[in-house]
Amino acid sequence: MKKILLLIVLLVLAAGCTGNRQVQVDDSNGLRISTFITSPSVVESISGDTVLFDMEVENVGGTTAKNVQIDLYGVQGQWRDTNGNLLTSTQTKTLGTLKPPIASRNIPGDFKMAQWEFKTPAIPQGITPDLKIEGRVSYDYNTSGHLIVPVVSEDEFRRSQIESQPIEEPVIINSQGPIKLTLSANNRFIILDTTSSGSTYTHPFRIELQNVGAGFPITPEVGGGIIGAGGRLTGTIQLLGPGVEFDDCLGVSGGNEINLDDASIMVRLRDSGTVPIVCNIKFDKTVWGNRPTDSVQFIFNLFYRYYVREEVSVRVVGR
Repeated sequence: MKKILLLIVLLVLAAGCTGNRQVQVDDSNGLRISTFITSPSVVESISGDTVLFDMEVENVGGTTAKNVQIDLYGVQGQWRDTNGNLLTSTQTKTLGTLKPPIASRNIPGDFKMAQWEFKTPAIPQGITPDLKIEGRVSYDYNTSGHLIVPVVSEDEFRRSQIESQPIEEPVIINSQGPIKLTLSANNRFIILDTTSSGSTYTHPFRIELQNVGAGFPITPEVGGGIIGAGGRLTGTIQLLGPGVEFDDCLGVSGGNEINLDDASIMVRLRDSGTVPIVCNIKFDKTVWGNRPTDSVQFIFNLFYRYYVREEVSVRVVGR
């Protein structure tokens, strides 16, 4: 009896070990379609056999994916259900919420599976088409970004040029996900003109948001947006620093925080995969004083709906 119990314990431990899932982390994506397969991949149209479609989705990014939904395209009005009835709509399954991985604790991100079972369309004898099915996973996601931009006075900038000393590089921190904020090579710091008259100085500064993921944002545009278009980003942008405030950033002036829903210029990603954000930053020189260097910080908290897609094909032998 003891040997039997020991054997059971060893089998359970072995099953637990082989069941461990490796932590997957992707700096440039949120949800990933781990697998999308069909079984069988070749079928006869009149055999009465069904085809199984299996998809596994995993969160490999840095934040929680919400309202996860899978849509199958290429089946409506063509394939049949298990009772032989023609499918009358796009086939949809909801997966709810998927949490991100915690690599430091060796905890993988949430992963879920979905399965469909269909009969093939009726294909006449003599032809063998490859029928393509697209699976599209859409989800709500969040990207956070922290940008620290060096600011130098006019005198400090001249001194650094004379002494051939480089200006400190900006610091860009992005959460793991498909949308990133970045700066161009010629837009790395701000020179604050403290020598001119007046108590304020305004400096234009350009930040870019880039889609680096495998899919595309599809947030619907409302409130005067382009009908049917997507790619809209919502959320907030904060500005921190000594004596600074926004002065015409996306149509908003004054204060240190912008709600993108209230901005008169909509932030949207297009086919190029990038969107520029140009902000005029107003400095109060009486607050800045005689300091040679300091910094300003931009804190982005962005929300959007995103999708990734995979495609499979089934070869149907006409009979």
